[in-house]
Amino acid sequence: MAALMIGGAVSAQTMDISNLRSIDDADLYGPEGNKIGEVEEILVDETGTPVAAAIEFGGFLDIGDDDVVIMLEDMTYENGNFSTSLTEDQLGQLPSWDD
Repeated sequence: MAALMIGGAVSAQTMDISNLRSIDDADLYGPEGNKIGEVEEILVDETGTPVAAAIEFGGFLDIGDDDVVIMLEDMTYENGNFSTSLTEDQLGQLPSWDD
């Protein structure tokens, strides 16, 4: 059962969650089809609209990796996979994310 705010009141609704999928640590593929990172978080603006993602890339076994912010328009989601036309070098030029 999920609670939903409607006009300041809380209303209980039944929600079908059978089609929901977590994107925590979802792979991100680069322009050549190789895995270049993982989606760590989806970031929202002040209205709650998803606008960007925190991506972890680089390093080895979580040592030396970096987290950066990539705008959602620079990513695509198709057939269960996230991809971008940005290279790892270009990801390194994006703003850092430190949660």
